[in-house]
Amino acid sequence: MFPRLVAAEHRGIVAEPERCSSGVEALDRMLGGGLDRGTSTLIVGPAGAGKSTLATQLVHAASQRGEPAAVFAFDEPRATLLARARATGLDLVPFLESGTVQITQVDPAEMSAGELVHLVRAAVDRGARLVVIDSLNGLLQAMPSEGSLVLQVHEMLSYLAEKRVVTVVTLAQHGVIGDILAPADVTYLADTVVLLRYFEAGGGVRKALSVLKKRLGAHETTIREYMPTATGARLGGPLTDFRGVLTGVPEFEPDAAGEHLLPIPSP
Repeated sequence: MFPRLVAAEHRGIVAEPERCSSGVEALDRMLGGGLDRGTSTLIVGPAGAGKSTLATQLVHAASQRGEPAAVFAFDEPRATLLARARATGLDLVPFLESGTVQITQVDPAEMSAGELVHLVRAAVDRGARLVVIDSLNGLLQAMPSEGSLVLQVHEMLSYLAEKRVVTVVTLAQHGVIGDILAPADVTYLADTVVLLRYFEAGGGVRKALSVLKKRLGAHETTIREYMPTATGARLGGPLTDFRGVLTGVPEFEPDAAGEHLLPIPSP
């Protein structure tokens, strides 16, 4: 019913590299200038770390440029997604009404992976320049095995790359701090990998962001505090005063120079 997608059948013309802004200047610097067209970005981290909010930031930035975006949401209802976006200063409703953004609620119990790939392809045919899949955990539930997931994701990402689409995929890991495991290893499929982590500091739970890899060009290797706020995402300076942030329980080194924590916004 849904023919298998074969990326090799959709070879495009090699185009000049083009970068797209995330809408957050500090994040663009970490990404070496932004996200490249025709590449895929995997946002990985534990539940609640801000993966969906970061993906929404990218959708909002693309929409402000007038670029159509398609969001396939597994993990939260459409109304919840829109409410969360509005609470973080990323209101998508005007773009939904204008048709710039399309949000598709996906139930893995009712939709096969083949049907999802078909819908993604249809969105691109309608002009989508940014595709967000939130998250791969939901897609994994619809697949018989991790091997099948990797094959489907590989073909889909290859197809989207040929179409010069910016693809953003989120993946929730099991655990909060310490040993954190992913339900499937797909990091090698993505061109860019953004890692989110919780860490403890000053008697509170904070969030950190780092860019682990980027195939096209250089990127920052620093770890910065990440904070979704009512006016969008914020990134602090490099966490040079801490060692072991990615373990969840860092050690504070006051002799190191540098800005280390963002101020907590007033309620």
